[in-house]
Amino acid sequence: MILIHLSDLHFGRLASRAVVEDLQEEVRRQAPDLVVISGDLTQRARPRQFRAARAFLEALPAPVLVVPGNHDVYPWWHPLSRLVRPLARYRRYISDNLRPSFVSDEVAVLGLNTAHGATIKGGRLAAEDLAFLQTFFAAVPPATVRVLVIHHHLMQLQAVGPHDVARGARQALEAAAEAGVEFILCGHLHVAHVEPAEVQPRGHRLVIVSAGTATSSRGRSPHRNKNFYNVIRIEREAVQIEERCYEPTLRRFVGFREHRFERTYLSSKFRCA
Repeated sequence: MILIHLSDLHFGRLASRAVVEDLQEEVRRQAPDLVVISGDLTQRARPRQFRAARAFLEALPAPVLVVPGNHDVYPWWHPLSRLVRPLARYRRYISDNLRPSFVSDEVAVLGLNTAHGATIKGGRLAAEDLAFLQTFFAAVPPATVRVLVIHHHLMQLQAVGPHDVARGARQALEAAAEAGVEFILCGHLHVAHVEPAEVQPRGHRLVIVSAGTATSSRGRSPHRNKNFYNVIRIEREAVQIEERCYEPTLRRFVGFREHRFERTYLSSKFRCA
């Protein structure tokens, strides 16, 4: 089974029209079973940016599971809308479902919203979302790969450098560990990075998969002015993650790094290539 993981499209601040077209072609070529988008579809949550993002989603060849990011919330110069109905435009143009899910024999994917009007760049997971997370994954067969999709990060990644994490991140990580979540797909940092982590005190192991910006000009050091997306291949014995980077001169994405996690990794040491 193949999952495509995109993040931080930022329509309204694109690197080029070419990268959008080439990404669409690349996704079609990969023939995924599911496309996951972990937030920030727009730059300033303007209607025309949401319409462009919607057109992009409709052109993708597979089911799409999408969650909002902080840039999809009404900007600060609309303070009342930001606080009272922060995701009204996202709900209108993209989806009214803030807990999207996808379940197959191989994988169970749950998306949750971390973007709220009362925060600035950071995010948070509401207590009711954490309760829903527990209920959702409790109904999943034990052998199924469990994936959580959010926009913001739940822990500091030292390899990426200092960055913000969502409010209540510790409680969210503990809830994810208790639910047996194995992979957390996120974005927000505009840096491509894959890192195994251990959640204490349970010692539960999971993998943080951070996607770089797929189509915008807002890549950050060390990935400034670069565009990335992830290909996740779920096999009988392992889950493989390939980070792919855009080469403008070639008009295509090329392999950047590959990672392999054995399906038995929860009961053994990580093995990452």
